[in-house]
Amino acid sequence: MKYVLLCAFMLLSFIARSQQLLSYRDTANHFSVGIPAGWQVTKSKQIPALKLMARRLSADSSRFEPENFNINVIDEPRSNVDAVTKKLLYYISRNPYFKLVDSGSIVRNGKRMIWLDEIHVEENRPDTFFASIFIDYSDNKTYLLTATTVLPFSAAYTPLFHQVGTSFLTGKAARKERLKITLPAGVKWVLITDTEVDNLATRQFLPADETPQQWTLLLNNMTMENARVNNIDLAVKSFSEAAAKNASQAKTTLLGKENNPQRRWALFKVETPGAGNPESQLYYVIQGPKSFHAVFIAQKTETLPAGFISKWSTVFKTSKVVYE
Repeated sequence: MKYVLLCAFMLLSFIARSQQLLSYRDTANHFSVGIPAGWQVTKSKQIPALKLMARRLSADSSRFEPENFNINVIDEPRSNVDAVTKKLLYYISRNPYFKLVDSGSIVRNGKRMIWLDEIHVEENRPDTFFASIFIDYSDNKTYLLTATTVLPFSAAYTPLFHQVGTSFLTGKAARKERLKITLPAGVKWVLITDTEVDNLATRQFLPADETPQQWTLLLNNMTMENARVNNIDLAVKSFSEAAAKNASQAKTTLLGKENNPQRRWALFKVETPGAGNPESQLYYVIQGPKSFHAVFIAQKTETLPAGFISKWSTVFKTSKVVYE
């Protein structure tokens, strides 16, 4: 599994990217958001509407600091962001210590999200709290992101709260470009990894009767979001160098490619003849409209049989870039 990370880091080394928050996406509830580095994400099973909680850890990770945010998703049929905001303000303003400090809206992809900065006091709590609330409405649901700290720290954390809020996407806007692969019949595949860290999304599959510790086949599908490769040869070179770092016997063979502005892809194999612990891979890398995709099937053999290459080449070449 370490080889997968090495490949990713080698590839990212030549892809320009600029993100300050770590990307988090909830495909079941159709939202994505940026998580500040050093914050811990948890979920609650006790409160159905509460889909995410993120809290800032202290520098030594021994305790949680007061800064946090949560995301609630509430069914709200036949409404809109203005009606939802009016209703929310009615309820929270019933707190006699509530004060609206500022408000505004953000328009993205033709859809408007409203934000509120407010201060309030909570029952049985000695502190006065500052909160930035971001209100979105999509697919008959209200999405609320509430970021909070104690009032003395509000000036320091308001810019970060608004950065997080601006990264908050819901509904169709939260969909991302992915390479969809139809896995061949005959083997039951199990998803063992589905992560999104920064702008790298990774999905890994194993046959159902194998484990991450003991496997013979491993399928890895990676997407470098909002990344563009202007020369497909660089991607081939990057993965080849990663393979050489992992096994000095690694040999790369290019099986096909296109390298023009309208279509960039490459199919190649990396084999390890003479290796003590052999592992060989068949790769397919392709530039999508907005993101770069790399998929490979690994087998614990020194070389890849012709039938194996033919079978998986067809699988990879018939894959499609989709939004999900």
